[in-house]
Amino acid sequence: MTTKINTQINAQVPVTNYSHDIIEEYELSDEKTPWIADILTELHDQLDPEDAYPAGSLKLKLQIARKKSSFLGDHLVVRAQIDAKYHLPCGLTLVPLFQHMEHSINAAFLHDSQEKLPEYAEATTVFADNEEMELYFYRKGLADIGEFVHEQIFLEVPAFPRSTNIENSVED
Repeated sequence: MTTKINTQINAQVPVTNYSHDIIEEYELSDEKTPWIADILTELHDQLDPEDAYPAGSLKLKLQIARKKSSFLGDHLVVRAQIDAKYHLPCGLTLVPLFQHMEHSINAAFLHDSQEKLPEYAEATTVFADNEEMELYFYRKGLADIGEFVHEQIFLEVPAFPRSTNIENSVED
């Protein structure tokens, strides 16, 4: 069962706000959600403040469902679709380069008491809701969706973007 689409969510959400096996959908953007705007600002932090470039955008579609299983216990399943348009400095010329990221990622947030279990000691993924998902833990009843989204975006950001217009000046 799915509920109506929401346009707001805090970066940290109480797990108890979600009913078991009901999918809550969210369509978020940097224009209406401050913590998403902060991520977009951080993406542009590498640019010289004097550089001129068009404003970027960050849109996020989330599906959050609370699940319960005998193996994982009470947990949240979060499915995210990220659509980011931003600029990074070219690794050679430092000119702002347009970047477009479309990325889908899923995560399971388990209770933090499970973090100490041997099977999760070095794990980064877990099998939940019939698929392999990124592994996160919720603490004090709060799942940090903002941390999850931030981490997944910055894992996809290229370390040294390069303009395709730069001629290769190195001779063979």
